[in-house]
Amino acid sequence: MSSGSTKQLSRWLGTLSDREPLAVIIGGSVNGLSFVRSLAKRGVPTLLLETERLIGTYTRYGKLFLLPDAAEDPASWVDLLEFVGERLPRPGVLFPTSDLHNVLIAEHAESLTHAFRFVVPQAHTLERIVNKRLQYETAVSAGIPIPRSLFPQSLNEVAEIAPQMSYPCILKPYKAHVGRRKIAEKVAVVESPAQLVNEFGKVTAPNVEFMVQEIVPGGDNALFGYLAFWDSQGAERAWLTKRKLRQSARFGDGSHQITVDAPEVADMSRRLLAAFDYRGFVGVEFKYDERDGCFRLMEINPRTVSGNQLAISAGVDFPWLGYQYLVGAENGVAPGQPFQLGVRYVNEEWDLRAYLRLRKGGHLTLGDWVRSVLQSEAKAIGSWRDPAPLLVTVGRVSRAAMRSVVRGPWRS
Repeated sequence: MSSGSTKQLSRWLGTLSDREPLAVIIGGSVNGLSFVRSLAKRGVPTLLLETERLIGTYTRYGKLFLLPDAAEDPASWVDLLEFVGERLPRPGVLFPTSDLHNVLIAEHAESLTHAFRFVVPQAHTLERIVNKRLQYETAVSAGIPIPRSLFPQSLNEVAEIAPQMSYPCILKPYKAHVGRRKIAEKVAVVESPAQLVNEFGKVTAPNVEFMVQEIVPGGDNALFGYLAFWDSQGAERAWLTKRKLRQSARFGDGSHQITVDAPEVADMSRRLLAAFDYRGFVGVEFKYDERDGCFRLMEINPRTVSGNQLAISAGVDFPWLGYQYLVGAENGVAPGQPFQLGVRYVNEEWDLRAYLRLRKGGHLTLGDWVRSVLQSEAKAIGSWRDPAPLLVTVGRVSRAAMRSVVRGPWRS
């Protein structure tokens, strides 16, 4: 933090009244953007904290403050939060929107509770979820089906198990926010035993562990999710179920989704979260396995997800519900709030990537894609009241397209 920037922030904090507590949104992705927009339209002052200029940082709402990478300098984030907390007329509300930031808040919960209200899983619970090996072990003990997963500890072990796997399969980091520093995407796809051994040798490093997992057959639309808010007593306050229609990449984020009635997914998610003694926002994803007709756990995200705007548009406004709960305004936060079925969501940038990927395989025409985007009620980026994020997106996509003319096809 520079003294100039903290002086400006201090002056801004001095303008706040005690009528509406400050909401601090940690993370400037489309997830964080959905929080800022939801709360700003209700008059809640927001402070958005980020390291880089992600798309949510271009919103016209609230105040933006940039910090060093939380993975490399977590102390700067804690210091900034304490700086803010000391200047608030009443306790503020914290909403971490990424795994890294969730871990940061959980690990420093004791020092932050005097100035902020928040609900995140306890540090030991987060470790069992963020670490995919521990997550899957807990799922199995709770009777939740998972994909075939192996956890080799050395190259020799990989060489032993490689002939046992079906191909293609994937290399997946135990901890996604750590593993992505070694691989560009969520997972690395390998096509043969030899490639598995070779790739494992490339990605493994001290404190960066990778697992080997089968690919459950099925397209993007075989992925179902449960999104929810569980309060500090472990009670489900609000929830919905949804289905992916398209992903930004084969193992990417949901770019086109729809709310659906999926009672089995909801029931399995509740059983799983109870095994973790869960609190906070959460997204649980399953994939329907056509081989035996069961849903297999893909992952738990211990926070709201990139498609949070889908929930907001379907009547389950997690940012506002969470804010009301944390400031003690209980009215309107009754458990079991219904959600609207058939609401469609699109992330305009990611779905363009999905279209380009699917078009190559002859699975999606331009006309069908355009119609699906226009029919989507929930937009991740576009907003007439807050146009800058979409304008920035258009600029980025245009520059990428121009580069592709020189360097080759644009890739996600």
